[in-house]
Amino acid sequence: MLSPVARRIQTWLRRLAGGAAVPARDDDVLPSAPGRPRPRPGPDGFGVADAPTPTGPATAAPVADGVPDAERVRPVTRDRVAASLRRRDYRYLVDERGNLCGLWSYRFFSFTLVRDQVLQVRGRWSRQASIDRLWEILEFANTWNARRHHPKVYVRVHDDGRVHVLTEISVPVTVGLSDAQIDHHLAVGLASGALVFDELDGLYPDPVLQPEAT
Repeated sequence: MLSPVARRIQTWLRRLAGGAAVPARDDDVLPSAPGRPRPRPGPDGFGVADAPTPTGPATAAPVADGVPDAERVRPVTRDRVAASLRRRDYRYLVDERGNLCGLWSYRFFSFTLVRDQVLQVRGRWSRQASIDRLWEILEFANTWNARRHHPKVYVRVHDDGRVHVLTEISVPVTVGLSDAQIDHHLAVGLASGALVFDELDGLYPDPVLQPEAT
């Protein structure tokens, strides 16, 4: 035989299964601790009446005391990305579209905020391949992507038939990043892109750099 509490719970479950809102009643609430007032339900039958209404943006989060400034999460802007490059003593340029870019070991890298939702680090191999090498390079890119998490490697063929190899690493920034996270993302984008290009240089050495045949 069900106890009174079990019967109340069963009644509530049946009402909820019917999709109707269940207003709280005095006899549906377990007794409060002695001397403590029983909370009154809200106007819709749920929650607590007179509860404080949350204020501020939904993405705002409290920051604990003592958290270093570099670890505080804030909205990502181009100025913050530029500040990250300056912290690492990197030289960079601003292109005609306002994107940050520069050369690292003669390889071109750009740092772009895509619709304020994604921070993207993209690299481009310093050399170009002929169309005859397209399938070889596609196989290289597919093998790299299958075996490694980052960076993404892909190929673009220009109108003149030249094959360009690019790397890309992206991170969502809709909830913001700390300075330390931005620093890490840029460093990973540069270092992982350099690994790809170093391997390509080894597979396709520049003939000018090779010793003259005797």
